[in-house]
Amino acid sequence: MIELWELGGKGERRYSLFSWRTRMALAHKGLEFESHAVRMSDKGAIAFSGGKTVPVIKDEGVVVRDSWAIAEHLEDRYADRPALFGGAVGRGLTRTFNTWVDRAVVPAMMPVIVADIFERIDAADQQYFRAMFEGFLKCTLEEARGRSGDARGRLQRVLEPMQAVLKRQPYVSGEAPAYGDYILFSVLQWARIASPQELFDKSDPLFLWRERILDLYDGFARNVAIA
Repeated sequence: MIELWELGGKGERRYSLFSWRTRMALAHKGLEFESHAVRMSDKGAIAFSGGKTVPVIKDEGVVVRDSWAIAEHLEDRYADRPALFGGAVGRGLTRTFNTWVDRAVVPAMMPVIVADIFERIDAADQQYFRAMFEGFLKCTLEEARGRSGDARGRLQRVLEPMQAVLKRQPYVSGEAPAYGDYILFSVLQWARIASPQELFDKSDPLFLWRERILDLYDGFARNVAIA
């Protein structure tokens, strides 16, 4: 069985957005896995990987870290199972989308939910988390919460192109879900697990799309501990 190392928070939460990309890729491929929860500040738990961040998988002795590298590994090693990318062109376009989400959507989401995440992580991680994210944001977590209204407005503007796309097709990837969907979904699942805020109206295309993703694979992503 594949082993997955990912961040664990209070109440059995698995709150790493990048680990959710791997979780959904494993579910898409129909691959079972065993989860190992680690603290954000405990770099020793994943030292065997040669890196300092999750996700990390071990697949029959092969260690792979980084969500994109893991997706490529799963696609190549399990080519007989449902495709994540849909061929070489699809892989290239998905990598492009991955970069846009990481550089536009993730930074836009972070100040909206960062104070909520802090309240739901392992207590042993709180000092580490505060130092890291206050450094990123150049303000305290409390100040970030006070500015969350403006941050939500910026987030909605960043996501508007995806609202438009999802009016015209059921999934980011077209008529069926693929890894591009899981990249964007990971950011929304991050918010769903770590924050009580509802970021979308129930009539929004992004809300309806998220509901479709949550229902995939017998509710795999829905039936987890949330905020």
